[in-house]
Amino acid sequence: MAYLTSIDWPELATLILLGLLPSAVWLWYYLRKDNHPEPKMMVLGVFWYGFLGTFFAFSAEWAFMKTLADTALGCGDCGNKSIGNLDALGTVAVSSFFILGTLAFIEEIAKYLSAKIKIIRSAAFDEPIDAMIYLIVAALGFAAAENIGYVFQAKDAATAVGVTFYRFISATALHTLASAVVGYFLALSIIHKKHPLPYVGAGLLFATLLHTLFNFLIILSEENSAMVTSVVLLMIVMFFFVSELFVHVKRLHFEKLENRI
Repeated sequence: MAYLTSIDWPELATLILLGLLPSAVWLWYYLRKDNHPEPKMMVLGVFWYGFLGTFFAFSAEWAFMKTLADTALGCGDCGNKSIGNLDALGTVAVSSFFILGTLAFIEEIAKYLSAKIKIIRSAAFDEPIDAMIYLIVAALGFAAAENIGYVFQAKDAATAVGVTFYRFISATALHTLASAVVGYFLALSIIHKKHPLPYVGAGLLFATLLHTLFNFLIILSEENSAMVTSVVLLMIVMFFFVSELFVHVKRLHFEKLENRI
């Protein structure tokens, strides 16, 4: 934060733009996948909702981690009875995966609700591919808030540029891919409206698992550089998987606006 104490307004604007840049590039990429462009104001609105959703997610994550820490501190003699004790889930790795999974689930829920609240009754949401597009837009708004926070922690301008590039190819891309999966299942839930919740649940679960695995591998790669290959492979597999979902969702059709969950 020392870098921020001496910056002027042009530098401040530059940092904000650097934080927005990864989301802007991915937004341009994904909007080109829709043959019927969405209203610009709707896209901007969903992006903003996703941006605000970050603060909801961070508050929930803070509450979860504080509860976990308080439980661990207050449970010195309870052995395996507390989730705050690493032995409660058997191993450090399993316990860490659980914690990362909970944090990932909170973020996936935040992105999902950010998009759904804005689009679910909108006339602009008129074809299945829109579910994937708008979930991605919300994810990009969410990632933009994260990225701005990370850029503002940079020690200097060169570091800020490096952070921007790293976030572009890693966390921002991950957010779009995970939310695209949720968007696909949201589309299915609307088409199969008699039993919608299992589809949404499956989408959130799948996205959470992908998100958790990514974060878990990123942490491992900090200790073992060989794990970077696993992160790259995961991202490649997810990218092609989501590309296939886009191909499939274009073959689907909505009936009416009514009865959307």
